[in-house]
Amino acid sequence: MGTEVRKFQLQCEPAGKLSFTRDAATGAVRAKLKITNKSDTRQAFKVKCTRNDLFKIRPSMGLLEYREEAIVEIEYRPKEGEVPDEERQHFGVYHIPAPEGCTAEGAWMEHYGQPQGDTRLRVRFDVPKVAFEGKE
Repeated sequence: MGTEVRKFQLQCEPAGKLSFTRDAATGAVRAKLKITNKSDTRQAFKVKCTRNDLFKIRPSMGLLEYREEAIVEIEYRPKEGEVPDEERQHFGVYHIPAPEGCTAEGAWMEHYGQPQGDTRLRVRFDVPKVAFEGKE
């Protein structure tokens, strides 16, 4: 690991750990993440997960002006009978400076090297494990 320190210039709420809960109306297991740009420049962000087959992230990337915020909705979609393993799952939030006039996709396509900043969020399922073990 190098000695370069990358300062994370976005604010994530919640910080550190995403809590997934079951929606009483739909039964979907979801979490919300609020990302706020705390830097003094326009930023492109990207949210990645450990397993794309288990999680749907919307939006997975975007642009944030100074002090602007975005709400990212994440849905957990397990295969039937699969019990989630909190210790093996996490989300990464990355950001880079975004030039005026570019899209989020364009900023990331043109970027080379490490992101300007990144953070990792752990996962917590606030759903009884028995709910994942098969049909109820």
